[in-house]
Amino acid sequence: LEDLLTDISGVQREVSLPPGAVAPHHVAEMQTHAKAHLPAAIAELIAKTQQPFIQVVFDLTIDQMAFGRTCLLGDAANLGRPHAAAGTAKAADDAWALTDALARNDDLRAALREYEKSQLAVGHQLIERTELIGRRSQFENSWVPGDPDLIFGLKAPGT
Repeated sequence: LEDLLTDISGVQREVSLPPGAVAPHHVAEMQTHAKAHLPAAIAELIAKTQQPFIQVVFDLTIDQMAFGRTCLLGDAANLGRPHAAAGTAKAADDAWALTDALARNDDLRAALREYEKSQLAVGHQLIERTELIGRRSQFENSWVPGDPDLIFGLKAPGT
């Protein structure tokens, strides 16, 4: 990963390389691999990408969202891989939960504790599911369309 994240100027980056900074030998390797292992249309798209970029995908969970009179929401609280396409929904859900907790509590700290308790669980469940989606779709090849464990979005429809 260190070699992959070393840009064309020899500077090692921590989590990403912007467009145009990927070393030419890595671009060539990506194109060769795509041609050998992907459908022709996708391999062609990759070959025609003039300035590919690299973004490391990782999960980050925390055990605390409330800190005195402040709190974390959305990706600042739980950062999951994009497999469930739920980032915006998570931020909105956090905002609604915070609004509800503030409406139910006159004491700000009590409201933040209530918010934290519910939203930590939501965030951890989302991270677990995105990890499962990633593992099953990318490594195990056991993805089955319609599997209720592999739903997109923050929560199952209707919940």
